[in-house]
Amino acid sequence: MRVLVTGGAGYIGSHTTLELLRAGHDVLIVDDLSNSSAESLLRVAELAGRAAELVEANVLDAERLDAVFGSFRPEAVIHFAGRKAVGESNRLPLLYYRENVAGSVALLEVMAAHDCRRIVFSSSATVYGSASEPPFTEDAPTGATNPYGHTKHMIEQILADAAAADPDLAVAVLRYFNPIGAH
Repeated sequence: MRVLVTGGAGYIGSHTTLELLRAGHDVLIVDDLSNSSAESLLRVAELAGRAAELVEANVLDAERLDAVFGSFRPEAVIHFAGRKAVGESNRLPLLYYRENVAGSVALLEVMAAHDCRRIVFSSSATVYGSASEPPFTEDAPTGATNPYGHTKHMIEQILADAAAADPDLAVAVLRYFNPIGAH
């Protein structure tokens, strides 16, 4: 498959990119490198024996995304791009809502314009907040307690609404607890 990975130079994104390359997929990364470094992709290329292409761009840049989709023609998107620090989100909530929520909407609009109907979204266990007790399940109550968690939950809802409106849209949401990689 041709897979577009937003935020693919970041921690979780680079590990996912490595596994996609190892599985034989063609990977294009869109990352503005604000939370990551292209250096990680050198290690990914070394481990995979081949490199993913990197386009340095923010998902809020719909015009640039449109051009990327037009040339790469992805069959699926794995969406990791976004701001990620709870403490920072408390200090800069508007930045988090713009980057995370508006960026995800822009991505979904470009996907729809290019008939790309598969997305995996990198959410967070932060959406549970203190509303649930372990063990956590997908249907446990949510209750984010900070802007970062709120943005992740909002994007999950946006994806659910978009999938309800478009039965051809395939959505998977991953809620991580303390992700760590082998490399």
